[in-house]
Amino acid sequence: MEKWRFVAAVMMSLTVGLIGVALAINFRGVTEWHVRRSMATASVLRRVPPWRWLPDAQYDKRLARFVLLERVIGMSFAAVGVMFLIVLVYGSLSGEPMPSSR
Repeated sequence: MEKWRFVAAVMMSLTVGLIGVALAINFRGVTEWHVRRSMATASVLRRVPPWRWLPDAQYDKRLARFVLLERVIGMSFAAVGVMFLIVLVYGSLSGEPMPSSR
């Protein structure tokens, strides 16, 4: 097995897993910070014509829904990172080479 591909796979799985865990547990408020920044950036896209009805959703309720959604996405990222590690360990223990595009 090529050494650099193994190291790259380990680094990628750890990065995806750690980002997922940070989002899932709201580590140091990173999830809420990211949602606030995303909502502020997307507020420009929220222009509604005067003839349309704008739902009366409060900012805090929308923030809470998006934080919950991002935490669920973080859980899935953490699960994908763990699955990457399991596949990597299984592949290295079984002695099978990593598949390549060639």
